[in-house]
Amino acid sequence: MVESSDPAWLVLDGYEDEPAAFGVPPYVGFHVRYVCGVLENANLPYRYVTVDQWRQWKKNDPAHVRALLGRSLGVVCVAGAVVPGKYLRGTPISLNETQHLLRDLPVGLPALLGGWAIRGWKQQGWTPLRPNLFLAVQDTDATLHHFLERGEWKHQRRTAEQWTAWAQAGALSKAVSDHPDLGSETQPGPLTYEVEVYQGCVRYKRGCKFCIEPKKGVPIWRTPEDIIEEVRLAHDAGVHHVRLGGMTDTYTYMAEGVRELEYPVPNPEPIARLLHGLREDERLGILHTDNGNPSIIAENLEPSEAITKTLVETLSDGAVLSFGLESADPSVHEANWLNCDPAQLKTAIRLINKYGKVRGERGLPKLLPGLNFIAGLNGETEATYGMNMALLRDIRSEGLLLRRINIRQVEGEGFQAIPTEAFTAFKTACRDEIDKPLLEELFPLGHVIRDVHWESHDGRTRLPVHETELHRTPGVHGKAGITFGRQIGAYPILVGVEYKIPLESQSNVMITGHGARSITGVEVGLDPLTVTEKQLEAIPGIGKKSAWNLVAERAKLLSKSKDFSLEDWFGRAGVPPNDAIWHIFG
Repeated sequence: MVESSDPAWLVLDGYEDEPAAFGVPPYVGFHVRYVCGVLENANLPYRYVTVDQWRQWKKNDPAHVRALLGRSLGVVCVAGAVVPGKYLRGTPISLNETQHLLRDLPVGLPALLGGWAIRGWKQQGWTPLRPNLFLAVQDTDATLHHFLERGEWKHQRRTAEQWTAWAQAGALSKAVSDHPDLGSETQPGPLTYEVEVYQGCVRYKRGCKFCIEPKKGVPIWRTPEDIIEEVRLAHDAGVHHVRLGGMTDTYTYMAEGVRELEYPVPNPEPIARLLHGLREDERLGILHTDNGNPSIIAENLEPSEAITKTLVETLSDGAVLSFGLESADPSVHEANWLNCDPAQLKTAIRLINKYGKVRGERGLPKLLPGLNFIAGLNGETEATYGMNMALLRDIRSEGLLLRRINIRQVEGEGFQAIPTEAFTAFKTACRDEIDKPLLEELFPLGHVIRDVHWESHDGRTRLPVHETELHRTPGVHGKAGITFGRQIGAYPILVGVEYKIPLESQSNVMITGHGARSITGVEVGLDPLTVTEKQLEAIPGIGKKSAWNLVAERAKLLSKSKDFSLEDWFGRAGVPPNDAIWHIFG
């Protein structure tokens, strides 16, 4: 908890989750950092608090929350979750929680709410009435800056100079230094720094109707040097991992013909300068990007091939390019101005597979496409889902790999009712026929993946109790239970191990099984002298009875002699050894 009694601004990070921006832990978003950058440059005191921290304070110590608000100079909340999603490490602020926050504020306290969720709620008719409250529909940081300088609320957009200044100040701000996922020098956390590369979409004239990005207008680029300097400052603040965000399409960063062409021509030079420049800093750990537009790739194969090679050379393995097909139905494509058709999609997937299938040092393919579908778009019928499934089968018949298939449902104004039976059948067929075989091919049994970061015990979602020493102490290792974790990076696979591992630690894991959208495994490098019964049970070929026999026989061997060998141990316990056993204890 924040103990200082000095008056200060309160910056509440409600987390952003937009089509081209991610700020849900372990990510820290750029918009909330810009807000902190404004306060840093104004030399004003402030406190940075995540919404998950806020929830716990409200539950466990409401008096502390009242005192904190009572000594606040003002409140800024960034709420940017645009589409529904499932989150494992943090949950964006909801409209109901935001309304409770406003009710708790002292009368007349300056309050600024910004982010695309705020804009969406406002468009849906949410108009909270209280003195000195402002709902920003442009740039929250620039709106705050104007208020601090002029004493009035007014919608503002940041200038290019302000963008650089607040981004760099935000890199050294409390949004980084006070973020719970930053960790320490001795035990770094999984914090991933989402850096904004550009704003807007090259399809700003006729972009996907449901997407917010075209509404931002003509793309505004940041220079590679500007971004590299911001990330350098973030490294100074303790950041290791970076994702290039804010981009609707990695391939159109500084593209040529944005205003004139339907398919602007990718420019390989600036993205190469950016990626190689970031890699020159040895403090950089994981480096990933996000979106790609298949139509741009397909219509500009030569420069797209050059960019793909650069991505494979510089990004960390496990990188995913999200392809927003949304629907394979040409009627839906036309009605919603979608960004690519199935033919363009397959061309782009082939190119990414050509260079990205090779595995990197963490055991993952270097770069693979992800594929997004949306249910509920105008023009879809029951036949739409048959077209979607036929496309997926066609892709797999070529032996092409997809890292993830994301199927989202949308509803409300601007969308139509979803044919439930057809949608459910499509989703089931996709998971059974496509996802499961893909999972088995990408993560084969016996394969080792490195640096899995452990996040929760006995459930897939991290809970407040998981932040206590009870779940993080080395003494918990090998006890009964289940541990879930993921590698750091974009769209990591969920890994389950059938015993407890200290949370916020990392391990290398051998894959032992596959779930619907997750894998099971066991740590490699276990010590035969200390391995527990539960850890032994998790090893393929060793059941509960054999694990007990091994523990009992080890005690006998160690009581008689200091000499100890795996062959002797397993032989005396009557357990036939296998390749997995030698690998795990190797």
